Amino acid sequence: MKKIKIFLGAYINSINAQNLNCRSLTEHLDKKRFEIYTLTLFSGELDTPHIEGVKYFNCFRPHKISKYIGYLWGIINCDIAYLPKGEICRWNKFWVKLLRKKSFKTVEGIYGDDMMKQFSDSGIDYGKFLESKEGYDKVYSITDFLRKYNYRRHGMESEKRILYLGTDTECFLNEQEKTGKLENIIFIGRLKERKGVFDFLHIAETFPQLNFFMAGEGEDRDRIEKLIRERGMNNVTLLGSLTHEKLADILKTMDLHLFPSRSEGFPKVTLETAAAGVPSLVYSDYGAEEWITDHENGFVVDTLDEMENTVRELADNPELLKKTSKNAVELAKRFDWKVVIKDWENVIEELYQR
Repeated sequence: MKKIKIFLGAYINSINAQNLNCRSLTEHLDKKRFEIYTLTLFSGELDTPHIEGVKYFNCFRPHKISKYIGYLWGIINCDIAYLPKGEICRWNKFWVKLLRKKSFKTVEGIYGDDMMKQFSDSGIDYGKFLESKEGYDKVYSITDFLRKYNYRRHGMESEKRILYLGTDTECFLNEQEKTGKLENIIFIGRLKERKGVFDFLHIAETFPQLNFFMAGEGEDRDRIEKLIRERGMNNVTLLGSLTHEKLADILKTMDLHLFPSRSEGFPKVTLETAAAGVPSLVYSDYGAEEWITDHENGFVVDTLDEMENTVRELADNPELLKKTSKNAVELAKRFDWKVVIKDWENVIEELYQR
């Protein structure tokens, strides 16, 4: 059977959501059915995984020139181009159309008020941004909530079929039963206000008897350190950026993942912590109830007061935390790449056969 040639338009050795998703796709797509083309970056922070059946184009310095060559190389060689990044869209769409290649992309964020403000502050033309979502054979959203929200708010259309992202469960898997005693709470993400870091610090100040950890770096780290000093919050530890291996080790000692961001697409960190038996406590704004069942395999709240009350409830009810911890592992397994990759393979094959 002829293999389908798929171009994954991202830099799989560089840390970014779309890059890491494509890195996982190179690993999990069936090499008996697909021949894969993808990009690497000369300044990438990660090693390039040398996988049989995967061909790479290394974008050299200067990147502002080599990226055009790299994307053209991928489009020329492929049957289908997956283009998740908002990079050189007009160039890519020109060659896809000229060479009569099929293409698809994913919409991975909610374009709410905070995102609109970022566009405005950055001088991004909102109209041109919406145009960048057009011109593909198929556009898929990564959650149903996201699909409905962006259509209702912006008229941005995508397929009814949802293309969920997966997680590499085995990297974090910890099926050892937890005690249920709430002691250690972790935040994982960029240290910036939009991720809810100051809500996290409010919870930490409210519960001085518990230990709070923040994994990640970001532009608000100095503000966070200053606040910790001024408020005398000796129960807060900044861990900095962590590798998957180091994070997996630390999660073995954590009891709860508190993630107070209000603007996300599909935060895979909630699945990574779930695999380690660490349930997440999150806000409902981006539709987390689509995969987290409140008080069963995690916790979904609307307000900071509700978040505070949930932490108090867990501190007083070890059996509830023990139950959600066990169920969280099963949640992660449902979204393992080995499971969801079948949807991606079906989408590629259906597009190829059109």
